[in-house]
Amino acid sequence: MQKACSSGENSDVTLDQAPEIKPTKRRQIKLESVLVSLGILVGVAFVIIGFNSATTGRDALGYPDEIIDISPAPNDRQVLSQTEISVNLQDGYEAVLVLDGIEIPTTRLEDFVPVVAKPGQQFELPPTAIYDQGNSLIRFEPTAGAVIEKYSVGVHKVKCIYWRIEEGRETARSYEWSFEVL
Repeated sequence: MQKACSSGENSDVTLDQAPEIKPTKRRQIKLESVLVSLGILVGVAFVIIGFNSATTGRDALGYPDEIIDISPAPNDRQVLSQTEISVNLQDGYEAVLVLDGIEIPTTRLEDFVPVVAKPGQQFELPPTAIYDQGNSLIRFEPTAGAVIEKYSVGVHKVKCIYWRIEEGRETARSYEWSFEVL
């Protein structure tokens, strides 16, 4: 139905009246849609919980705070018989290594290398564990003349006994792990 405009200048324009709108029936919610939505919601919740509770990297290995890294890593398999054992410590710590119940004699790198060394000069390191205080790193590589010249096939246990330098070995703690040689 159209109605003429009441103002004088647009008397030829008519207004349309909106037809009466009847309320529509509400669509019923299907049980299947609700169950699918709940399933997706539960799945997303599990993914979020999984990401928040995941332990990875250094935390998963369970190293003490004083130890930064270990090589070979705990429970490594297929380690070669001449592989170097190394433990990287936090600054201010010193350590010794015990391999299969045998404490490896340790040489401090700064005591062995002369103070005045020429650039590029090579040094023959003793067949002991080498502790480098500048890098807080202790390492041992089986070589001829060492207490252990090569690893036998099987599982080997390593213990790193470490302590704060200013407190001395009397306050030492230890960390143990094992690896398997081919």
